[in-house]
Amino acid sequence: MPAGSSSVIYPKGSNFNMDYYLNTHMPLAYKSWNQYGLKSWSVVQFPSDAEYCVQAILEWDTEESCQKALQSAETSTVMGDVKNFSDKSPTFLAGKVVGSS
Repeated sequence: MPAGSSSVIYPKGSNFNMDYYLNTHMPLAYKSWNQYGLKSWSVVQFPSDAEYCVQAILEWDTEESCQKALQSAETSTVMGDVKNFSDKSPTFLAGKVVGSS
């Protein structure tokens, strides 16, 4: 089965607390979803002239494992934490990895 990947992107103009995001939210997401196949995460901060300010990239065992995690009870905890670091809702994109090096 192909690996899965998902991106969570936050729009430009968000009041965003990067310290909280890196030290509290992303570890919470990993702890909540690693049982479903979340392998790793990384965070990208974009320049001020970009359309988005932050992107989290989550790597999954499979595309299906990502879908299982998103349908789990733990997702309400992860999504409920967004208000603690951002005043805007993110956009979530998920799919299967079709190439990498």
